[in-house]
Amino acid sequence: MRSRGRGYVIKWTMPSRIFLFLLILGCSAAGAGQPLVIGQSQHLHSSVLNEDRSYRVHLPESYAWAKDRRYPVLYLLDGESHFLHTSGAVSYLAAQGDIPEMIVVAIDSTVRIRDFTQSDWSTAWHGGGGAANFKRFLSGELIPGVEQTYRTDGFRVLAGHSAGGQFVLYCLTAEPSLFKAYFAFSPSLDWDDNLPQKSLQKSFEATSSLKAFLYTARSDDAGRALADYERLVETLKTKSPQGFRWHSEAFPDETHGSIPLLAEIDALRRLYFGYRLHPDLLAKGLAFAEKHFENVSRTVGWPLPVPEGVINEFGYEELGAGRTEAAIALFKRNVAANPNSANAYDGLADGYEKAGQWKEAASASARAAALAVEFDLKNRAYFVSHAEKVRKRLEEESRKSQ
Repeated sequence: MRSRGRGYVIKWTMPSRIFLFLLILGCSAAGAGQPLVIGQSQHLHSSVLNEDRSYRVHLPESYAWAKDRRYPVLYLLDGESHFLHTSGAVSYLAAQGDIPEMIVVAIDSTVRIRDFTQSDWSTAWHGGGGAANFKRFLSGELIPGVEQTYRTDGFRVLAGHSAGGQFVLYCLTAEPSLFKAYFAFSPSLDWDDNLPQKSLQKSFEATSSLKAFLYTARSDDAGRALADYERLVETLKTKSPQGFRWHSEAFPDETHGSIPLLAEIDALRRLYFGYRLHPDLLAKGLAFAEKHFENVSRTVGWPLPVPEGVINEFGYEELGAGRTEAAIALFKRNVAANPNSANAYDGLADGYEKAGQWKEAASASARAAALAVEFDLKNRAYFVSHAEKVRKRLEEESRKSQ
């Protein structure tokens, strides 16, 4: 199946009655009224904050079957407001090949001013100054719990809006190694006589090199808010340490409240700038793709292998050019690297079909169908139908040879 998908390779046969069962099972669920689940709700008691905290987790589409795969994590502040659109953006961008798949951990807020501000600005607000404590909650309780529970790869991103954006800048200032990337959407820069910008500048002036990425964005700001943002950008231009990567974007048609919707998408694309391998480049071959993702890895500062879906595309490129053996070799590579992927097995089946190796094609497509049903893939009916079609063709070819 040609798509940016998944992979595996084991030879086995399946009786026709099992194919019939899979076909019925794969199709019957399509009409059932099932809830659409986009994440899990989790809770923990924080000793640091002395309160119960809730967070939501969205797992990548491949998480259930890619048992050996580990994923970067996007930690999202004000999760009750931003979980839905962020999870959708992450999933869609990954499906389009713009970014790698990611886990989203969205932390629900309780007392925002307490948690997200680094000082008690008593002349304007009451109860601020708990940012250091909230950071200890993240580093000492939430992050270790997430990394113990889920298959994470150590690449962490922190995203926040407004006061949450202020906290993002604080973390970058106070403990920059806690996250690899920081997204600050319309951060509240006026806090306590522009303390967020002043703290960042002081931190940068004392830092010679820093391997991290910051994305910041503003909306339809005017007056002091615009001046404060421009001062932040000037700090980034003139004070950024060696190796620090940053990007600022203006969304003048967006309000302070609406900016996270578009900025989240842009931030993810900027973080993984160049990740997408355009289909026109497939003709350059796999070696070119490997070099491409090596270059992106250097930009991001983290190893990024050639995705399964890209190798799948190279296989079909070879198949379309009539280089069947080369295509089969690529499909086999994908299967070996992704041993629970229905899509990788299905690609291998297509390669064997083109070569007229019907026994091998039937085995690969049968495995694809079994995996699709086992992991309840949304397109499992296709895999089951394809496997049945190949099985029938194998029977026809067997009769011809008798």
